[in-house]
Amino acid sequence: MLKILKSFLVIAVVGAIATSATGAYFSDSETSTGNTFSAGSLDLNVDGGNTNVVKFNVTNMRPGNQPTAQYTLANVGTINGYLDLANITVTDLENGITEPESSAGDITDPQGELSSVLGLTVYWDNDGDGYYSVGDVKIYDSMANGIASSYDTNKLVTAGSNVKMMVVVNWWNTPNDNLAQTDSMQLDFTFNLSQNM
Repeated sequence: MLKILKSFLVIAVVGAIATSATGAYFSDSETSTGNTFSAGSLDLNVDGGNTNVVKFNVTNMRPGNQPTAQYTLANVGTINGYLDLANITVTDLENGITEPESSAGDITDPQGELSSVLGLTVYWDNDGDGYYSVGDVKIYDSMANGIASSYDTNKLVTAGSNVKMMVVVNWWNTPNDNLAQTDSMQLDFTFNLSQNM
């Protein structure tokens, strides 16, 4: 019996050695600590600032006038953004009806007609020269009273760069010019810079 017990003991020791010899392998471990995340920024400046910008204050406008303005829209943030135009409104005021307006058939006080005789062109001035030329992209080009309330232009403005937008107002001679005497028009819009999802 002792012989059998010794035999089992020898088998158990040999099995343990064999198991530990076949179970050995190389290993290595490394760590990844201190992972941090910080949000980027999307910040739009209009003509170098973050305040309301008034480009037009035209008085005594008449047929033949063509006031223009260029907006510089800068992404001073750290991530790329896409520009759209929103909250576009055109407000006409009659400011009273003069004798030439009345003779032309104007009876719309207090609603003015200036936006119906003014042409309006809005475009991305891609070469920044202040004139519509090859490579520029029109956003709107028709009478001022027909502009939509928003335009999803998705104009890319990379972080740290800027784009130029031109607004041109044209008063070409029309048969209805007298309807707009003494009238005024206000054009408002908002620039929206957002990330593309």
